Amino acid sequence: MATLTTQIFEILTLNGDDVGSSVSNTINGINYVDNRFMSVPSGSVTTIFSMGANPGAGTFVTSSVKYVRVTNTTGTNVPIKLIVSSSTEAMSYLISTGSSYMISTSKMTGSTSGVSFDDIQSVKIEPSGSAATLEYYIATT
Repeated sequence: MATLTTQIFEILTLNGDDVGSSVSNTINGINYVDNRFMSVPSGSVTTIFSMGANPGAGTFVTSSVKYVRVTNTTGTNVPIKLIVSSSTEAMSYLISTGSSYMISTSKMTGSTSGVSFDDIQSVKIEPSGSAATLEYYIATT
C-alpha cells in the first residue's frame, strides 16, 4: 500500500500582493493507479472509464475509487464536455484547455425535487468542435 498526496497551487501576485494559495490532501491505502493519455475524435461521445461492483476493462470498483483527475491536454482552445452519469441522472461540466476536473468519491448527491442520485457509473467526454486530447489519473485501494 502507498500514500497519495495531491497538491493544488494557485500562484498569483495582484497589485503587488501575494494572493496565492495551496491545498494538500493525503490519501492512504492506495494499491493501484491508472494513468492514461487519449485522443477523442470530434463529433463523438466517448466513455473514458466506468465504475461498478466488479473490475473489468476500463471499469473500476466503485468502493475502491479514492481519487480521479481528468485534464484537458488539447494544444489548442478546444473545450471538452465531461459527462458524469449515475444509473438515473447525468451532470455535465465544460473543461477548458489546460484545466482539470477532480473526483474524490463515487457518490453523486443532490437535493433537486424529483431527481434521484446514486453512485457514478460512467465518465464520458465530448470534444467541442474538433478532436481533443486528455489525461486521466485514477487512484484506487
